[in-house]
Amino acid sequence: MRILGSFVGCGLIVARRFAQSYIVNMKSPLLAAALALLLTASVQAQRDLQESTFDTPIETQVVDFGLSSANPPGGQNMRIKLSCFIYANFMVKEYNDEGMKGAEWLSIASITGQTPPACSQEHGQGEKVFGKGGEWTGYYWGAKGNYVFFSADDGWDGGIPFAVYNFKTGKKVFEDSSYEGGNWNPKPEPSPFNTLRVTTAEGHPLTLIYLRVVEAKCDLHLWEKEACWGRVRRKLGIKDARMPTCINYEKIDIRYDSAVAYAVKVLLSKPPVVRTIAGPVKCWPVD
Repeated sequence: MRILGSFVGCGLIVARRFAQSYIVNMKSPLLAAALALLLTASVQAQRDLQESTFDTPIETQVVDFGLSSANPPGGQNMRIKLSCFIYANFMVKEYNDEGMKGAEWLSIASITGQTPPACSQEHGQGEKVFGKGGEWTGYYWGAKGNYVFFSADDGWDGGIPFAVYNFKTGKKVFEDSSYEGGNWNPKPEPSPFNTLRVTTAEGHPLTLIYLRVVEAKCDLHLWEKEACWGRVRRKLGIKDARMPTCINYEKIDIRYDSAVAYAVKVLLSKPPVVRTIAGPVKCWPVD
């Protein structure tokens, strides 16, 4: 987990979204307000990123259920909201307490008639519901065609775990972890690989292009970097022989395993096909 913003004090809570951590002194209303602004900016930035790769909902409805219990005394910034994202054939719901990590629940509801189901906490017949501690915990990320993308409620090893569901069957068709450059500080140089890209073409399966994040199971920075890089290249099928320069090892002077982000192209066929492609390779310490 990379801590992108921090406010340190007594009586702490931690709220995370899209691999970002904010620590707030609950005795300070000003700092609590700053947390809410940071979380709002994070969510909006992620929504803006979605527009370039995911389908735009026909309509988005938001129902406000009042204050989160995580607000400090007198605070009114963190809310409990139900967001409904309506597409031609289905609707995705996200019931989220902004003061807590991860949505309370997510759901996918098919639209069979001319009118979508009501944006409510009630679940209709056949609605696929994902509750905390269940099959998937996290947030709604976006949709493309018949596929719904959920992100995890937290980052891991510098990546964002995500899952892809087919709305028609309600079944998970793919799961992985993606490098999302917008969540890093400092921000990376502009690159098409800084976020997950989703493309479609008639007669072809949905295609994902991104930097896949995995653990190297060895140290790419110092202690065994040449041997480690050779093993990583062979295992992952990376053709570029140039060894990456790992970041965030400045305060580590012992052997410490690395996480690796490398470029892949995934075809959501049956079964999905994952191919290593030309692109940047990044590394840093595992969580």
